[in-house]
Amino acid sequence: MGVLQRFERRLGGMIEGTFARAFKSKLEPVEIASAVQREMDERAAIVAQGRTLVPNDFVVELSGEDKEHMEALADTIGQELAKLARDYATEQGYSFVGPVRVHFKSDETLQMGRFRIRSGVIRGSTVESGEIRQPVSDHPRGGQQVQGQPRLLISPGSGALEDSPAGQGMQQSFELNTQVTLLGRGTDCDLRLVDNGVSRHHAEIRVEDDDAVLVDLGSTNGTFVNGQQVKRARLVDGTRISLGRTTMTFRRD
Repeated sequence: MGVLQRFERRLGGMIEGTFARAFKSKLEPVEIASAVQREMDERAAIVAQGRTLVPNDFVVELSGEDKEHMEALADTIGQELAKLARDYATEQGYSFVGPVRVHFKSDETLQMGRFRIRSGVIRGSTVESGEIRQPVSDHPRGGQQVQGQPRLLISPGSGALEDSPAGQGMQQSFELNTQVTLLGRGTDCDLRLVDNGVSRHHAEIRVEDDDAVLVDLGSTNGTFVNGQQVKRARLVDGTRISLGRTTMTFRRD
């Protein structure tokens, strides 16, 4: 089964039907998905032997009417399109330098049923030896403000080099400002953990209103919450999370 077919199956009949009815046009999610793939192919750049870099930040421009009708589904479809981009990159051997994001914006010059895609390369945050490294080239992501300022406090000394200078510093904070935050060793993760004990896509944190849930993504070495291995766990203020040799504390006001 191809990447596009898996994308359509994940969205499911209900969302597909709702999307089609809302737009009252021929525009469907699979058309946008195909355009995302084309954008990656057309902008692929060989930066080193065996490494081809592609965009990881996509803006889908829609007509004002389409954008308005899509509001209720934008987050869900955006997350699925991001997953499709990651799957396609794996299939084609492409690389990212940061998390994959898909945003929707309106453009009054577009007619209903038409869309346009713009893309860019934006570096992500990395945790190495307990230190969060966030390139100055990063810019704030769009989207809803998540209630309660959920964040992860990275423990000093986490990661491969516990006796590094960073290991004697203070905890560093990483804000969870999107509904889904991907944690892992892969460069396409929202928070990349430079830790050999962490899987490429290790776990994700889903934050919606009053609930925050940690979900293990089939990691090799497991995900631990307060010392217990879990597949899925609700997070509350003060919950301790361990992935490989990296330790974090979930905080929320």
